[in-house]
Amino acid sequence: MPITLSRRQPWLGLLAGLLAMPALADTRLLKEPDIAGNRIAFVYAGNIWVAASDGSQPRQLTTGNDANSRPQFSPDGKTLAFSATHNGNTDVYLMPSSGGLPTRLTYHPGRDYVEGWTPDGSKVLFTSDRDIGNNRANQLFSIAKSGGTPVKWMQARAEDAALSPDGAKLAYRPIIMANRGSSGWRQHRGGDTPPIWIMDTKSGDFTEVPHPHASDFQPMWAGSDLYFLSDRGQSVGLYGYNAARGVWPVVSQQPWDIQSANSDGKRIIYDAGGQLHLWDITTGKDQTLSLELRPDLPERQPAWKSVQGNIETAALSPTGKRVVVTARGEIFTVPLEHGAIRNISNTDGAREMTGVWSAKGDKLAFLSDQSGQYQLVVTDQQGGNSKSWALSDTATHYFHLVGFADQDRKILFRDSHLHLKVIDLGSGKVATIATDPIRTTFLNGGDSEALSPDGAWLAYSQVGPSFNRLLYLYSFASGKSTPLTRGMSDAASPTFSPDGKYLYFMASTNSGTSAAGIDMSTQERPYRAALYALVLQKDGSSPLLPKSDEEKAASKEKDSDKGDKKPAVKIDLDGISDRLVALPVPERAYSELAVADDGALFYLDSPQPGASVDPDASDAPSRIMRFDVEKKEASQVADKVASFSLSRDGKLMLITGPHNALSTAKASDKPEPKALDLANLKLRIDPAKEWLQIFTDAWRMEKDYFYAANMHGLDWQGVFKRYRPLVDSVGTRSDLTALIVNMIGELQVGHNRAYGGDSPASAPVKVGLLGADIALENGHYRIQKIYSGGKWNPYLEAPLAVPGVKAHQGDYILAVNGQPLAATDNFFAPFENTAGQQVSLTLSRRSDGKDSWQQTVVPTASERELRLWDWIDANRRYVDKVSGGKVGYVYLPNTAEAGFTFFNRMFFAQLDKEGVVIDERSNGGGQIANYITDVLSRRYLAGFRDRDGKVWGSPAGALDGPKVMLIDQDAGSGGDFLPYAFRHLGIGKLIGTRTWGGLIGIAHNPPLVDGGTLTVPFIRIFDANGKWLAENVGIVPDIEVKLLPKAVNQGQDAQLDRAISEVLDELKTFKPVRFKTAPPIPDQLGQ
Repeated sequence: MPITLSRRQPWLGLLAGLLAMPALADTRLLKEPDIAGNRIAFVYAGNIWVAASDGSQPRQLTTGNDANSRPQFSPDGKTLAFSATHNGNTDVYLMPSSGGLPTRLTYHPGRDYVEGWTPDGSKVLFTSDRDIGNNRANQLFSIAKSGGTPVKWMQARAEDAALSPDGAKLAYRPIIMANRGSSGWRQHRGGDTPPIWIMDTKSGDFTEVPHPHASDFQPMWAGSDLYFLSDRGQSVGLYGYNAARGVWPVVSQQPWDIQSANSDGKRIIYDAGGQLHLWDITTGKDQTLSLELRPDLPERQPAWKSVQGNIETAALSPTGKRVVVTARGEIFTVPLEHGAIRNISNTDGAREMTGVWSAKGDKLAFLSDQSGQYQLVVTDQQGGNSKSWALSDTATHYFHLVGFADQDRKILFRDSHLHLKVIDLGSGKVATIATDPIRTTFLNGGDSEALSPDGAWLAYSQVGPSFNRLLYLYSFASGKSTPLTRGMSDAASPTFSPDGKYLYFMASTNSGTSAAGIDMSTQERPYRAALYALVLQKDGSSPLLPKSDEEKAASKEKDSDKGDKKPAVKIDLDGISDRLVALPVPERAYSELAVADDGALFYLDSPQPGASVDPDASDAPSRIMRFDVEKKEASQVADKVASFSLSRDGKLMLITGPHNALSTAKASDKPEPKALDLANLKLRIDPAKEWLQIFTDAWRMEKDYFYAANMHGLDWQGVFKRYRPLVDSVGTRSDLTALIVNMIGELQVGHNRAYGGDSPASAPVKVGLLGADIALENGHYRIQKIYSGGKWNPYLEAPLAVPGVKAHQGDYILAVNGQPLAATDNFFAPFENTAGQQVSLTLSRRSDGKDSWQQTVVPTASERELRLWDWIDANRRYVDKVSGGKVGYVYLPNTAEAGFTFFNRMFFAQLDKEGVVIDERSNGGGQIANYITDVLSRRYLAGFRDRDGKVWGSPAGALDGPKVMLIDQDAGSGGDFLPYAFRHLGIGKLIGTRTWGGLIGIAHNPPLVDGGTLTVPFIRIFDANGKWLAENVGIVPDIEVKLLPKAVNQGQDAQLDRAISEVLDELKTFKPVRFKTAPPIPDQLGQ
């Protein structure tokens, strides 16, 4: 029987009670504090605040929607340095600590994060990725308080930098952390477990704070003692260190982690559990500060918003009068012509999903979590007369509605645990139709279903053991399924003809190379499918048979009896698979088949993978085709399409185009799409209620999609109870994200991330870059180096390396657009809003400008790839030089598209080498790189002798000599698996440092209601011996080599040097396997 929305299952009652917990008395989610004497500074809701050191007299210093972070008092306490993300760029700012207008110090489009001050207060220290070719490292810079252009302190990487009071020592961590930004990963024990290094600022020598396999960070000085945060205990705590005493524990707030800390030399202020705490270094007293803020929180204010950018699903009503749209957690119906947009669900603070029409069009069904768990809701067209049903009596939370069936008496749906199910709306009973053996995230096309015109039959596809999808036919009358295909093809996208005579579908017999797309070997593999029709009746005929016009006897049925009634569909199951007809269309990548009311077959034709590389890939690259059964020919009727569907009566089509734009058109040979009017698709959003829903949804998604149902033994309900009260202090969407990151971090696994969502941001103002290193010499800015980016990168912009641009290394840049550049100016300031625009430079070979000239250039928005390719090419040339031309070099930035492309570009061009270094440092992962290991494992099979030219062999694309792989702590995910496979297959040795250690994969759970992303780890990898692989451990190298700062600052790469040496040593004993000469040519016939 139907149940009302107020009925809950027992465990849901506890959750509902937790949702209603009272707000905390003081404000939480205070973070990033600093202290100077009797004043503190901290961040709340994206703004900088100050208060007395006892927590009294709090006052907000910054305002607006920009994200302000990392406030740092100057040594005299009069000025605050902080980072702020304004106009899409994170830069360093200054402002009086008493309040006032901020002053911008940096302008480079790289991310600049304040670290502190020099002891004399003349300069601000900050870290930035501006000169790094990948996004997993920073370097240390300083900039004068009075402005100018920043100066890089050293080439070596640096994070969390702090100078000792006398400026003689620099404490910092040399690598990033796994638990950072969008990634929640407490107690990480893989490769990203940084130590604290203390460097002598004069000699460059360093010592390491005694370091277990844990993460040490945020060093701060108090006289000669160093304090820092570390997760070497069960939670992040505060520790102290000096050379005489070693390391000692100071304080912790278990179970909360200390998130950040700062010191004025006498006291240390830190945040944990959203509260600020003050620890006195002399007395050892630890005090929790109570702050009750009265902030202006514009993001928290209810407001009407357009939700056009939040559309999740859309479907035409049976006759195309309206479109049901799921957007921002509500179900709307939108008229094509007359009437108003209706909010059918209208549930503030709840989320609705996947709205579908009944066959008659008088009802709508959708999912709602208003009860605390997602349930099925059915209403009339106006949203009234609603009834609800529980779709599961277990902890299953997520479903996707397929549609009404069996004369609207049942509803089909899929759940998050691989089941295709049906619920009887009369009895409330749920039956399972099919269960997929594996999740289809990485498979072509996903699942597809189609109902017969009378709703009595269901055609659906199910993944088979060989990754091919099999087509089945399910009878609602018998409750049984009949296979239509046998697994020798990949069959999907079924659709019935309106008269019930045919079932059309697509099927591919070459899909094997592109199935299970988690493997890199599926990259750029074509997917060629043909179109087929199954004749459903024994006495039926092919839709392609020649037609003959004949007179027919008059029908006894009155016209008034015909109407729009769908005929009962008769299907003869015996021999049905043999009644297969192939349509005369080319084999291509087809999907989304649908039949119009005139019998024409519409379908989507998508580009083949790897067919071309476009600089600006479209999000709607496909075209709609129409196969005319009468004419037996296909034609294109629309392009620039992402997807489409037809109304139940087959007369109208709904088209999704670029940027998810919706339009409708007649299902004809010449459709004229008309944009769906969504101007009034608006919703009054109460952020406080929506944020609670998002927080709860994130918690539920982890519970429902995490690969281990036991949550690794974690009391997940207890985690909710501990974190839920903090939601009441959320002041911005970014605060909510940070809270979710901390909550999911309790699971202590990789790939567990949260980011995005509806956060206001100022319009980006892109700062243009010249693709060059610039330094101050002789009182003027001078070009130190010009980056070309490699001449074989067609879409890489190198502004000063363009032929015809008269600019050289050593030239001075004296003015930008006629405005002189002084030594005290920030070089990048005049380049604001110039990316992609013409800029006039005044150049000269002399600092006095006597031989100056004007040169027009077009700055680029990013130098990252220019610098990356410069680093790659320099490494390749270095390896070639040092090895005497014997050893090749291949760099792999990830194990996805770029890694595939880089490998093919670099490896096959160096097959003349005797050995090779594969460099996967900072590898961002992506896929299982079996393609790369397959190629590297190729063995010599045979040789070829031509009358002319040299002998060559097969496989031609192979390198038989020694191979080594460089790895480091920033290589992870697919970058963990690749070195594992490299060693497991015996390809060669691993050199460098332990990898990241994240082999629990992601990519299946739904997005959050406001478009935010949560990546729940839903699949875990184990090795060939049946043991869990690398997760929170990493891949340990065969030869450990660290990049020490002094050597790096001298331009050395010890890891690369050791790799070259290892290959050369192995070459000394390597015996070539390929013959350079052929056997003697026979001199007798028949040999």
